[in-house]
Amino acid sequence: MPKENRSKFAILGMLEFCPMSGYDIRKYAALSIAHFWKEDYGHIYPTLKLLLDEGLAKKEEMAVKGKPTRHLYSITDEGHGALAAWLNEMPNPPNLRIELLLKVFLGARAKPERIAAMLEAQAKECESTLAELVATEKHLESEIEGGAERGRVARFQLMTLRYGKSYYESLGTWCREALEELRSAP
Repeated sequence: MPKENRSKFAILGMLEFCPMSGYDIRKYAALSIAHFWKEDYGHIYPTLKLLLDEGLAKKEEMAVKGKPTRHLYSITDEGHGALAAWLNEMPNPPNLRIELLLKVFLGARAKPERIAAMLEAQAKECESTLAELVATEKHLESEIEGGAERGRVARFQLMTLRYGKSYYESLGTWCREALEELRSAP
């Protein structure tokens, strides 16, 4: 049985907010779902074509003076139905592929200082990502206070952001503990 393209639901979900170009989708994904779901140009455009072929999205071409034609995608009624059906399904278990853990697991074959450098870099990245998430969290909290539909949407986005915060806090703590253990080993 072929594996289902889950990216199409991520993109449909973003199109449900408003019509977007492929570039807009990439930019919005980087600012919203990137801490738990990666989408890149190489995957966005083939997925948009798939959505068009399946009748789940439609494309409008907009002429922009002095620039290439802008392609704006929006969700169709069928797309809303497909997204709603997918949202009601239980999610698949996560497919973890964490390269850092694999390298640490196999670390006895590497130089300890290389593993330490990887752990330090990851800990710093966790701190940087946490700072970004805290700033976004404040923004989403202010949108919730604003009420109405945007506040309702922000509440769900805030739940996923808090997962991201917990993840990066935990990963950062683990990196520091692993570094301490590595440095104290004989």
